[in-house]
Amino acid sequence: MISILAVLPKMRERKKGVIINVASRAGSMDFPSGLAYCVSKSAVIRLTGCIQLALDAEGLGDDIQLYALHPGGVLTDMPKSIPFSTFPPTVWLINL
Repeated sequence: MISILAVLPKMRERKKGVIINVASRAGSMDFPSGLAYCVSKSAVIRLTGCIQLALDAEGLGDDIQLYALHPGGVLTDMPKSIPFSTFPPTVWLINL
């Protein structure tokens, strides 16, 4: 959020820019062991959408674009505890 607020004034002046936020598929999923992670990634997704809507309302939505990137997962210790019925193995890009 701080980075977005830092760059938006110049983007507004130039009427040009792209912001890419790193979210996660977990931002639209629910699983108890990932509570903080899921909530924080959901917040990134919502923040991205809300700022884009605000720019649209200012008439800058076509000039300044925001994206929430949802990369695939990396199978590390954190997600290994998640039941695959909730988070299927097909989402993993890399198995470490």
